[in-house]
Amino acid sequence: MDVTTQLIRHVLNSKLEAIPEKAIERAKLSILDTIACAIGGSNEPIARFSRDLGALSGGKPECTVWVSGEKLPASLAALVNATTARALDFDETYELCINGCHASAYDVPPALALAERDPSITGSELLSAVATAIDLHVRLARSVTTNAIETGRDNMVAVWGATAVSAKLLRLDEEKTRNAFGIAYAHAAGELQMYEEAAHTVSLQQGLRARAGLESALSAMVGFNGPRDPFFGRYGFYKAFEPGYDLNLLMDKLGNEYVNASISFKPWPACKCVHPAIDGLLQLRQRYNFTGEDIVSIELGLNRLAEDFVVQPRDQKWDPKDPVVARFSLPYATAVAAQRGEVTIRDFLPVALGDRAVRRIMAVIKIEVDPEIERTHGLYSNSPVTVKVTLRGGAEHFIRVDKAFGHPEKPASIADGVQKLKACAEMSMIKFADKQLGLIGDFINDLDKQPTLAPLFELLVAPRCPA
Repeated sequence: MDVTTQLIRHVLNSKLEAIPEKAIERAKLSILDTIACAIGGSNEPIARFSRDLGALSGGKPECTVWVSGEKLPASLAALVNATTARALDFDETYELCINGCHASAYDVPPALALAERDPSITGSELLSAVATAIDLHVRLARSVTTNAIETGRDNMVAVWGATAVSAKLLRLDEEKTRNAFGIAYAHAAGELQMYEEAAHTVSLQQGLRARAGLESALSAMVGFNGPRDPFFGRYGFYKAFEPGYDLNLLMDKLGNEYVNASISFKPWPACKCVHPAIDGLLQLRQRYNFTGEDIVSIELGLNRLAEDFVVQPRDQKWDPKDPVVARFSLPYATAVAAQRGEVTIRDFLPVALGDRAVRRIMAVIKIEVDPEIERTHGLYSNSPVTVKVTLRGGAEHFIRVDKAFGHPEKPASIADGVQKLKACAEMSMIKFADKQLGLIGDFINDLDKQPTLAPLFELLVAPRCPA
C-alpha cells in the first residue's frame, strides 16, 4: 500500500475508541486553547482586518465568527477564526521538530465551522477528527529535516491538516479524500519572510490555510479531482519542495501513537523560543525574592538557531516598536519577566513597549550562543536557555531551563486551559461573563459526551455590551 493511501485511511478510519486517551484529552485542550486565543486576540487590529475581509466577501450565513457573532460561509468563518487565534502568537505549538508547527489553530477552526454547519456531528466525531488531523499535521511537519531559516519555506504542510479534518467531518469516501489531498497541494504554501518583516501574514497565513483545507475538501466533494500522489509523485511535495525528509518520522507507529499528544501549551503570549528564558527568570525571582530594580545584568545562553530567530536583528529585538516584533524578541520578553514577575497579553500592547523599567533591564541583557547547548541541541529550534542574573550587592543566580512549563514533559491540564481562557477573555473585544467562560470549559471537558456541538456556538458569542 502506498504512503498516501495509508495516510488517507488513517484519517478516515480513526475512531474515538481506538485513539489513546491521552491524545483525546490533548485534543480537548487544543480546542479550548484555540478558542481562548481567538477570544484574547479578538480586539487586535489583525482580528479586525480579518472580520472586515469576511464582511467584504460575504456569502451564506452558516457559521459563527467567534466573539462578535457575525455569520459567514464555513470557509470564511474558518479563515477569520484561525487568523484571530494567531493574532497574539499565544496558540499552542509542536516544538519537538526542527521547525515546529502551530497545528491546532489551523485545524480546530475548520473543524468547528463544519460542526456548526452540520449539527449531526457529535462531540466524539469532532474529537476523533481533531486528534487525527493534528497527528497527521505534526507528522508531516516533523518529517521535514531541513531548517526553514535556511530554506525560507515555513511549514508548507499545514494545509493538509485542515484538509484532513475537513474531509473526515464531511464524511468523504476514500476517493474524494484522495482528491481533496491532491487539491490541497495546489494550496500548499509557507514562507519565512513574514517573520523577517514582522508582517500581518504571520497570522493571516494561518487563516488562509485553514480556509484552503476546508475548500479543498469541499472541492473534492462536488467532483473536482487532484493529483493522486501529492506527496511522493514525480513532482510531489517532497520531491519538489522538501527532498530532505525522514519517512520514519512521518509513518512510524501511524494509527497507534498519536503525536498530537505531544503538542506544547503556551502559558505566555510570545514565541515559544522565548519561553525557557521567561520560565527561568520567573523561577529565579520566586526562589531568591528579588525585583526588577535589583537587577544589574542578565546573561542568556542558547543555540544559534534560536539566537538567529529571536535575537536577530539586534537593532529590532532590543528596540521593539511593534507588538509582533516584541513577541519574537528574547530581550523584551526576558526583561518583562524580570521586571514584572509575569508576562501577560497586556505586556505586548503598543502602549507597553516603551516602559522605562523594562527598557532599563533590556539594556543590561547580554545574549550569546552557548557552546555546550549548541553542541548538544544545535538542531532544536526551541533551544534550552541558561540564565544568569547579577544583583546589586554582587549576588549571582543561575538556572538552566531545558523544558519550560507547557512542554509535553511538563504538560498543562484542562484546568490550565480554563485559566488561560479567563486570562484571554480579559482582553476580548466584548466582555464575557465568568459563568459563560466556565460553561465553555465544561462543555469542552465533556466533549466526548456531547450529541451535538450546537450549544457551544452560542457560548462563543459574547453578550452585546462594551468590553
